[in-house]
Amino acid sequence: MNLVKQWYHPQISISGNYEKKRNYFLDNLKFVLITFVVICHFALKLTYVKEIKYILYLIYIFHMPCFIFINGFFAKRMNTGGKLRVNRIFSVFWMYLLFKVGNVLLEYLFHQQVKLSLFKDVSAPWYLLALCLWYLSVPCLERIKTEYLILGSFLVGLFAGYIKSLGEIFSLSRVFVFFPFFIIGFCLTEDRLEKFLDKRLRLPALLFIVVVFSCLALFWKRLSPFISIIYGSSPYSKSFGDIAKYGFLIRGIWYLFAVVLSVALMLLVPRCKMFFSSLGERTLQVYMMHIWIRNALSYAGFFAIVKAGPAYYALLVFVGSIALTFLLANRWLKKLFDFLMAPRLFDKLMKQD
Repeated sequence: MNLVKQWYHPQISISGNYEKKRNYFLDNLKFVLITFVVICHFALKLTYVKEIKYILYLIYIFHMPCFIFINGFFAKRMNTGGKLRVNRIFSVFWMYLLFKVGNVLLEYLFHQQVKLSLFKDVSAPWYLLALCLWYLSVPCLERIKTEYLILGSFLVGLFAGYIKSLGEIFSLSRVFVFFPFFIIGFCLTEDRLEKFLDKRLRLPALLFIVVVFSCLALFWKRLSPFISIIYGSSPYSKSFGDIAKYGFLIRGIWYLFAVVLSVALMLLVPRCKMFFSSLGERTLQVYMMHIWIRNALSYAGFFAIVKAGPAYYALLVFVGSIALTFLLANRWLKKLFDFLMAPRLFDKLMKQD
């Protein structure tokens, strides 16, 4: 009980300004989520092991929605004083370009078919491009009442699937589909978040996650035809064929589970300073580097060797992906990525402090 109280109902220190202002919960949540991202991207190569497959799709239901929720939560700072932080947007876009160049270089080095389309992507870089577009929308979002903003974003996400022209260009399908989670974070105040996290709902949260996992395992054959809804990258007609007219209902169910599972995870993440708290500030380097490492391993035939071996090879890779997250979150790599993001350069170009 003391551990539960320490993790979930910590006493706020008044001895230092940093301790008072630092929100360790968000740091912890970001690192847990980036760990899930790495697990999922490696597990996509290991779905022939059914247990890994079920874990993969359980996490996929909510890990990007929850990550994007955090982006929206911090986006309130993007237009402070009516001055949009264009330097930050350019910095993120620059990292998006580097991400794509890195992917192309790997394809070339491993003699793969080189594919480069500046604003078309179905793989991991989509997230950075979408982030730029969401940030650009912040000045407009601030002018809309919260209730209309949340309701409108969900309606846009639900009906975007009927527009066949929305797809991979500018990642527009995902931009609209995941937009509600950005909006929820944008509209939620820190006080309301803290009050909710104070509620003693950890056991129901854990039970809900276990129930959803069990349903995935027990009813996989019935659920698998609808699982593509979690990617948000395709119109309903492409994903569901003859039942595309019910796409809004399928997406609505996913929205519901994504929100509740995200809430359940947030209730289970510790709110105090943990040994991994500082690593939560280093998610971008992990996000980019793990994709390059996974792709290089895939091109080199690593996953083919794993698949040809006993099942425990896949389990070792699964556990290794967690260790890789910690490895890539090191402070030396952070210095490199801080340099690559060129914040001072974009500050000067945009004349922003």
